[in-house]
Amino acid sequence: MSTLVPILIFSSLTFFSFLSIVNPRKVNRKANLWFGITILLWSTFWIEEAAKLADWPIVDPNLVNAILFLQFFTPLTLYISIIFFTNPNHKIKKTGLVFLITPLLYGTVLFLQAEISLNTYPLTLGLSLAHSLFYISFSLFKIRKHQKKNQDFSSDTKEIDLEWLKYTIVMILTITIVADILKTTSYYSSLSLYLDYTILITVYSSGYYLIKQKEIFPIDKKQREDVLSINGQDLHINRKRRLFSEEKLVELKSGLNRFMIEKEPYLDNEINLASLSNQLGLSSHQLSFVINNGFDENFFNFVNRHRVEKAKSLLLSNLSDKYSILGIAFESGFNSKTSFNTTFKNFTGQTPSEFKKNSSVL
Repeated sequence: MSTLVPILIFSSLTFFSFLSIVNPRKVNRKANLWFGITILLWSTFWIEEAAKLADWPIVDPNLVNAILFLQFFTPLTLYISIIFFTNPNHKIKKTGLVFLITPLLYGTVLFLQAEISLNTYPLTLGLSLAHSLFYISFSLFKIRKHQKKNQDFSSDTKEIDLEWLKYTIVMILTITIVADILKTTSYYSSLSLYLDYTILITVYSSGYYLIKQKEIFPIDKKQREDVLSINGQDLHINRKRRLFSEEKLVELKSGLNRFMIEKEPYLDNEINLASLSNQLGLSSHQLSFVINNGFDENFFNFVNRHRVEKAKSLLLSNLSDKYSILGIAFESGFNSKTSFNTTFKNFTGQTPSEFKKNSSVL
């Protein structure tokens, strides 16, 4: 069993790497390509166990160094994949070659170690740790920034917030640190199997969410460019860069408010900034400006405020006896009970059930 688990980890990682690179759903294409490369590089950390099972022990020092050199790129390819998850229009420029300096330095040290039998382990370990922590830190920062900004263009951020990717990175980092600490003690041999099980669970859960991951930004090129130009701009910047006069802003605000009340576009649980702007005949950038400056809200809060008001009216009506809480959620434009409960409580301070109970008492 102790040999089987590492083999399962290696085979699972190579399988999920294949799925990510082939990308049968054709979503987040560049991000999935680079993430697939990352998973493939990650799988090489268990290649020795796979080779032993196949009676092909890795003994050639040059082959070992080649594998170590490839493994060194794992944090970098992970960071590149996250860049494309959070900005699919990103262009890799020639100046990006500067990021190859550390890998080339690492490769040079490995070469010197093989050629002149110099003990460079402390140096390679230091380079690996610094390199990994640098890109992991920036990867987590990128995801956190994305999570804050995706409310500018989406009414339901749960499917596009990359929370699963953040947890995967944190889990891998935690397991690596624990494993390195345990290696200095006598407990490692007895606990290593449990670490492998934890890694295997992390691999399968990450693979599940990778396959489920939706396209984060609009497919249409113009809509995507509009949304990306907004993503990252805060409310104060939008106020300084005025797109409309005060009179025009008041007119558009009134028209938008009337449209939301009469047409109820928020009942579409997949509505986003691009689709709503199309219905209004505005660009995504213009609609974002109206919402930010006219209502002092981001797109997420603007749409979900209307959904919550719709839900409140349903909960207070006779229909609440015919619908379950999940039914009320769907009728209000939410696509899950969890998001309904969370959003409703954020706006009202109560869960839908508490609101209904307290209202019936009054």
